[in-house]
Amino acid sequence: MEETDQHKPLLLESQGDAVFGRASPEEEDKHRSRTFKPLFLESQEDVFVDEEESKQRGAPIRKVWFGLMALVLAIAAILAFCKNGSQPVSDIDLWANVVLPGVDISNLNETAPQYRALEWLVYYDTQGLTINGDATKLLERFSLVTFFFSAGADYSSPLLKSSPCDWFTYNCDEDGRVTRLQSWGMKMHGTLPTEIGNLQQLTDIVLMDQQFSGPIPSEIGNLPQLTKLDFLRNNFSGPIPSEIGNLQQLRSLVLNDNKLSGPIPSEIGNLQQLRSLGLNGNKFAGTIPSEIGNLQQLKVLHLNGNIGLNGTVPVEVGQLESLTEADFAFTSLTGGLDDDGSVFCKNTHHHYHLILRADCGGLNPKIICECCDQCCSIDGCDTV
Repeated sequence: MEETDQHKPLLLESQGDAVFGRASPEEEDKHRSRTFKPLFLESQEDVFVDEEESKQRGAPIRKVWFGLMALVLAIAAILAFCKNGSQPVSDIDLWANVVLPGVDISNLNETAPQYRALEWLVYYDTQGLTINGDATKLLERFSLVTFFFSAGADYSSPLLKSSPCDWFTYNCDEDGRVTRLQSWGMKMHGTLPTEIGNLQQLTDIVLMDQQFSGPIPSEIGNLPQLTKLDFLRNNFSGPIPSEIGNLQQLRSLVLNDNKLSGPIPSEIGNLQQLRSLGLNGNKFAGTIPSEIGNLQQLKVLHLNGNIGLNGTVPVEVGQLESLTEADFAFTSLTGGLDDDGSVFCKNTHHHYHLILRADCGGLNPKIICECCDQCCSIDGCDTV
């Protein structure tokens, strides 16, 4: 039976409308090409414009990224340098910046008293001082501990576990600041550190019968409250620092039996409060400074045992009416204590109250003295 038009399969214009029936292959190809045709821009310039806009939008992000990477690399380089080429700042360095400003402690040997004192402050001090505390007390504590280690002490000493006011019979004022530095009954050695000049409240330094050596530091002149300085029977050497003349409150200066040398400084004449001056048993040379005649309060003057002292006894010294003892024996002094202008023998006050000793003995006396209590020579001294 011949197929009529009403029974032909239904062909639709598009696949989206196809519900029943099947299109011919030619229709399918035509439909497929129309339905799935790719989307193209109108021109190639549009492609380049879109790419340029994309680059511009991404540029700030890339800059931030590269900046962060550079920062990370820089930090890594610094850490590597600190690890391999430098040492990190230690607690000792921090304390050094407080108590030793401007001093490069890298030049200090680890056995130096100053370095050991810093180490003690950081790791051993039990007195509760902190790096942010009273700067004056920190400096004084550091200076005391430096003195302690200079005198031969070590970390094991039980004294270091107590208050500094108990060390070496120190005495403190009501604020806990050390006023007296004494060593009776103890044996110390070493050198006197310059840091002793930081102990501004000191009134007495008594280090007699010890084994200290080396020079007397010029910083000793930084102690305005000092009234007594006693280094009797030690091994100090070198000159007396001229800064000794700054000690306006000093009443007693005892440097007997050391190895001090050089001239007697004229600055001693500035010590208007001085009552006792003991320089005997040293190696002083030159003449007696006439400025000693300014010491109107002076009662005791011992210059004996300095074979290098020469010249004559200054007239100004002979006019010190407060003198009760004067010893010029075993020196190279010459002349007479009875010369015109000298009142050693002519002043009745001196004649009856002054104990006077000089090299006026032997067959060839160096000094003429009619009022001396003892006249000495190479063979000894005889009471007159």
